[in-house]
Amino acid sequence: MTHDLVVAEIMARARKLGVLAHYCGRSQLCQGDKGLPDLLCVGLYFGAFIEVKMPHSANLSPEQTNWRHQLRAAGFIHYVVGPGALDNGQVDRILGYLATGKTEAA
Repeated sequence: MTHDLVVAEIMARARKLGVLAHYCGRSQLCQGDKGLPDLLCVGLYFGAFIEVKMPHSANLSPEQTNWRHQLRAAGFIHYVVGPGALDNGQVDRILGYLATGKTEAA
């Protein structure tokens, strides 16, 4: 499974729950500070930034780490997920929380 397929599946699951999701797939065309997480997802109760990392990819870059720390310091939710999060229920729990405000799976 590719990075873009993982992102597409997260976005499809978000859509089913009424969670808004945004992805800038061609980050070189986006302006601003480097390292912004892949997805911004906003439900009726919470919003979160989600970074998708593939098993073969490196850890968070220094720019991604800076975003993570600053987002968390400002009170935002930040997750790092991989393709396994689609199978183990993590993505569904995250999106369910954003949509319902409840911590159990959607």
